[in-house]
Amino acid sequence: MSESKEITSELKEKASKRLYWIDHARGVIMILLVITEFLPIVIREAARFFLAHPENQRTTTVMNFYDVGAPAFIFIMGLLMPVSFFHRKERDGVKKAVSHIFIRYGVILALGLLVILIDQGSFIKIEDGMIIVVWDVLPSLGLVGFIALPFLWLSPKIRAIIASGMLIFYQIMLYFGWREYAIASVHGGILGTIFGFSALMIYATCLGELLILNEDYTEKKKYQIYAIFGIICFVGGLLISFIPEWYANKRQVTLTYIIISIGVSILLSFIFIGIDKKLQKSIIVLDSYGKSPFLIYIIAILLEFLISDIIGYEMDLLVGILMIALITIIAIFLDKKGKIVKL
Repeated sequence: MSESKEITSELKEKASKRLYWIDHARGVIMILLVITEFLPIVIREAARFFLAHPENQRTTTVMNFYDVGAPAFIFIMGLLMPVSFFHRKERDGVKKAVSHIFIRYGVILALGLLVILIDQGSFIKIEDGMIIVVWDVLPSLGLVGFIALPFLWLSPKIRAIIASGMLIFYQIMLYFGWREYAIASVHGGILGTIFGFSALMIYATCLGELLILNEDYTEKKKYQIYAIFGIICFVGGLLISFIPEWYANKRQVTLTYIIISIGVSILLSFIFIGIDKKLQKSIIVLDSYGKSPFLIYIIAILLEFLISDIIGYEMDLLVGILMIALITIIAIFLDKKGKIVKL
């Protein structure tokens, strides 16, 4: 297998104690996504840096805080992926562990494609003479799981090297026609997911093994390595973004966009790590949103689609607040009843 150790009972206990901050971080991301789903556009534009993508997002050479949302969510998925896989592998065997991954990410991918079909009516479009696969965030969350799975049989070092190669290859290919394809699609389209977001997911699996499964380092050493990697990604990404044509762009899923997003995700995660160390317990609302993220996201999408597209009602602040409150009540209810749907 890889350098990963088999999960012992002691290791499982250590892992479970660290998962609070991950659920809390994921919960914050989900709350942000739900809020922006229902806020009137005028409010989002007034706080664009935090609540909306940059103007002219197709060709802008900068990114903002809101752009980090999808990469941060994928990053958290990647942190937990090896924990789930190796635990199931030890308990149920390789076949069942692989089946669980296929079912989990297959459902997410299928839901994403269904949403696209309902919203767009087709999986293919023609733009500027190019055949574009209609794409979005939700199917990306499913596809990255399938792509990252085989890499769990490799050591974290080899994984990281291959992920770096994927990003560099994609950045080079942007010079040879892929940039136009990415601009015409969403989040780089399916190519941006295969070579950009999947590389991010693979990096995250390496860090997940380090933080949660590795027994060779002390906890302090693990977080030092984690922090250093985050600083290198953030500062290095910012510096690289000044190179012509290597700018950070969410729509195109450029190398710098991925690297900076990893850095921001890591550095911000220390806020939740610090809170976790102080409290050592769940925070109800954050936990509730973080435990069933995909179900909450689907509910939010369907409600927004019903209100805006079916009923034709232009979202205002009052309705937005009511919808956010409703989804929050649903999330807490599911959590309290133990009906957690992580997929």
